[in-house]
Amino acid sequence: MTRRKLPVAIALLGAFTATQALAVPAIPKESGFSGHVNIAIGIGSSESNMLAEIAGQDLGDDTITSLDSGPDDEDVTLPAVQFEAAYTFADMGMQLYLGNQVADHLSFDLDTSLETHAGIRQDLGEVGRFDVSLAASSLPTDVWKDPYITGSPRSNTERTSVGIHLAWDQIFSTPFEITYSSREIEVDDERSGQDSDLGLTDGQLRSLDREGQLFRVDLNYDWVISDKHRLVPGIGYIDADLDGAAMAEDGVVVQLQHLYSLNRWRVVSKVFYEDLESDATNPIFDEQGEVDTLGGSVTVFYNDPFGLNGWTANASAAYYDADSNIDFYDAGKPIICREFLKVDSGSNSNGEG
Repeated sequence: MTRRKLPVAIALLGAFTATQALAVPAIPKESGFSGHVNIAIGIGSSESNMLAEIAGQDLGDDTITSLDSGPDDEDVTLPAVQFEAAYTFADMGMQLYLGNQVADHLSFDLDTSLETHAGIRQDLGEVGRFDVSLAASSLPTDVWKDPYITGSPRSNTERTSVGIHLAWDQIFSTPFEITYSSREIEVDDERSGQDSDLGLTDGQLRSLDREGQLFRVDLNYDWVISDKHRLVPGIGYIDADLDGAAMAEDGVVVQLQHLYSLNRWRVVSKVFYEDLESDATNPIFDEQGEVDTLGGSVTVFYNDPFGLNGWTANASAAYYDADSNIDFYDAGKPIICREFLKVDSGSNSNGEG
């Protein structure tokens, strides 16, 4: 098995929209508008034979010479603006919101970090806090129409997703929290494996289809050790129920997050392990795909830098190691480590932190 290690990415300055590990942020005590804006720049690298572009930024080579080797490195610099606008009905314990969810700066998961959500948060006291939202991909993301063409340039096509996100935090006043997401993945012009040099049958071509449903459920436990330390272990299940059996995969993910707070400082550390297996043999590589992923990150936050009230800055370092039994799929996700400057308006949009 080939191990492909992606480089450590370091952000020099930034901010994050939420420093606490909450599935559903606490709802402000006062009614009215609130929100935040994040000015960001992404710095990092991409290794992918499947992804082409995000917001016009190249993520992989348009021409490859072999299907037997992993992808080359591609430097990435990606400007971005994240936001949330919300209105709180304090007497009802309810909040309506529209905006970007917090990006997963560790794995830069395309199915979670590049979406815009429109939803409602509801506090039901001892029952817990709930979040229900509709989500859709917000940044233009291109994949290759046929990623398996060799010796000549490959063409781009857009990949989009739309779905729902559900969360239940502080379940019956316990530290447990659960999240669930379901989204439909669409590729505008799916031509995987249609290169005549491969000689695939119609059935084999269908097994490479990248469209379909993606489901994920996570159960976390928010353990408050002291006023300075918190641990959040979690376990999850991912089911990529794609139309192509060779591209469909499922498996488990385990993760552990540590949060440290001291005055204006916050340090958030995270490690995770993901083990996914394909549903059927890949007709091009004559193997059933398996991929193990190990990652970790450390992010340091500092509130009100240089006397800027309501602003937050941070520095981050992230590492991501994917191990696939098929070299071509060694790195299906890019790593982006982002710089942020965040400013809040109105009441605290996260309700705490």
